[in-house]
Amino acid sequence: MRSEDLKAFLRSRWWHKVLSSIKGAYIVGGSLRDLLLGKEVRDIDIVFKPSYDMLIPQKFASDIFGKLIILGKKDQTYRVTKPPFIFDFTPLKEAEIFEDLVQRDFTINSLAWDIEEEKLIDPLGGLDDLLGRKIRANSNESLLKDRIRILRAFRFRSTLGFDIEEKTKLLIEGLSSDSPWKFIAKERMAEEWKKLIKSTYFSLSMKDMSGTGFLESLFPIFRKMRSLPQNAFHHLDVLNHTLKAIEALEDILTAPPHWADKGYIKGKEHLLRMATLFHDVGKVYCFKRFDGEINFKGHQFVGAKIVRSVSKALLFNDKERKTLVKLVFNHMMPILFVKRQREGRPYERSLLSWLDKVMDDACGIFLISLADLEATRGEKTSDEDRNTLSEIAKRAMLHLKDMKVKPILNGREIMKITGISPGPLVGNLKERLLHLQKMGKLKTKSEAIRALLGII
Repeated sequence: MRSEDLKAFLRSRWWHKVLSSIKGAYIVGGSLRDLLLGKEVRDIDIVFKPSYDMLIPQKFASDIFGKLIILGKKDQTYRVTKPPFIFDFTPLKEAEIFEDLVQRDFTINSLAWDIEEEKLIDPLGGLDDLLGRKIRANSNESLLKDRIRILRAFRFRSTLGFDIEEKTKLLIEGLSSDSPWKFIAKERMAEEWKKLIKSTYFSLSMKDMSGTGFLESLFPIFRKMRSLPQNAFHHLDVLNHTLKAIEALEDILTAPPHWADKGYIKGKEHLLRMATLFHDVGKVYCFKRFDGEINFKGHQFVGAKIVRSVSKALLFNDKERKTLVKLVFNHMMPILFVKRQREGRPYERSLLSWLDKVMDDACGIFLISLADLEATRGEKTSDEDRNTLSEIAKRAMLHLKDMKVKPILNGREIMKITGISPGPLVGNLKERLLHLQKMGKLKTKSEAIRALLGII
């Protein structure tokens, strides 16, 4: 969207008409960037001259019959809410808007719309970069001033799909020898990382992050994955296989297999990306060569411990951490079932038992395993393996639906039949009966009672 198009668009917005009567206010930042990209924006960032103090947001709140919230009295930050819109007011950090903009991170975020004059202020060519889909640092010092801007560059790469401009890449590369954990508070790091993994172009971002060395700086274990050889099932080293698996996962998430639970994907796609990134980190500690053959036996268990530690450092909540651990810990199980089917060995009971443990996360595990296989193109793998995995996944999802059953005997019935008093034993017996029920071994109440009496 060009400046004249933006003017026409803003004139049609009710809130802009109200703001236009206020002097010394500018629309800035991500809200202006997204407006220029033609996106629907409901969170509006506005800067104003400090001398106006509270007058601008207070008048605006009064004019639109909105609610004024003081976010920070000392630094004069205010919020006005009029659902579904949120307007954040912040004083200029410099004396004039031009100086304020050049101190920001990237050119695409260094634009301002003068509300009163109805004109775009663009000191660094940000509009051209926006139209050219480029992420360009404002200056050589921009990233050095605040290292979180490095991670933010990759976040914009991931959310917008823009290319990081070559000079900016070189600046990042020059700063990637230092650990960002020394310079950035973990709360800020966690906020940016979580936004990044929730974004569409995650695989592109990870490739660039690896190419500049920042991935290894952020997570040092990835440095050891680079050039770590693999066995004949693979055609890439561990790091490049991981990047390829992430790319494959993005394709899968864009067009999920018919057997996949779309609701599950929508709620956990950010965790699927994170788990795929870390699915093979355990190989660093499990590398063994025997009779010329390489193996990484047990790498999934080591990887689960690593992703637990990393996710804790990045402030994932307990539920998210448990899911990540489960996904990494189990990502080899579908491939084990493929191997058993290839060898003609029975595994249905093992599959049912495993599904009872992982339940809904089976969908995520199969998706990660499918991405893993898509990125595994060595001489010992074939399209037949990938097709077999999809067939098993389809069958597993049907089993999973059947396993979501109501217990034949509830706790009260168990106590009445056995004479046991309330306590942990009742819950334990109920779980054991439910497991047998899910395995298809109990179908009637009389069968459940016989099994219960046999257990005690």
